[in-house]
Amino acid sequence: MNARDITVWLDERWYDALSSQLKKKDTTVEDELNTYLDAMIDQLPEQVRERISREIWEEDQRQRAEAEASRRFSVFRVTQDGRTDHLVTECRVPVDVLHAAMALRSYLLAKGSSSQRFAESLHSVADIAPEVFEEYADELRQDGGRVTAALDIDLDRGEFSTLDAANGWETYTIRDVSTAAWRASRKDGLARDRRLDLFAAHLETRMIRCEGQEMEQPSGPSL
Repeated sequence: MNARDITVWLDERWYDALSSQLKKKDTTVEDELNTYLDAMIDQLPEQVRERISREIWEEDQRQRAEAEASRRFSVFRVTQDGRTDHLVTECRVPVDVLHAAMALRSYLLAKGSSSQRFAESLHSVADIAPEVFEEYADELRQDGGRVTAALDIDLDRGEFSTLDAANGWETYTIRDVSTAAWRASRKDGLARDRRLDLFAAHLETRMIRCEGQEMEQPSGPSL
């Protein structure tokens, strides 16, 4: 929306006197000036007011649509100790499968005797209902661009699944995903695309299950 700043110069003594007087009416000099401008706008021809109001509304709708289209979400379904959490995060830097794999590896390495669950270790996430998780997953299947990743991490079964828009859910063992994350991150200075290539290369032949195709099951969670 285009806007113009209007500066009104007024001796500070006049401003203070007006402010003191208007305080009794629970208003301010600025509020009174805005009211005066509104009254001036009301005196414009009706067709002019309608045209400008319509243009402002259309601009606002376009800006809202652009802002909504630029949002990026990642969703998680995390199962641990018999409990399943459904989570969403909205980030300026999209969370992808490598981000999640590195976070899971760091969690497992640092866990020790801590009682903190993996879902609780994730940053900037919010709880969502299971059906909302499915809605985000469906949006990723449709390749709308807003959902950058849908992940199903089952620490009880030792499985890490990622949703591919074309192929559906692809499942790996947590052990293999953790190793792939290590291979992708062990060298400093690598570009993000190169890290993703290393991560994908390690997992290329290690898928244990694809949506609609059952394969062998992992024995349990492991590094």
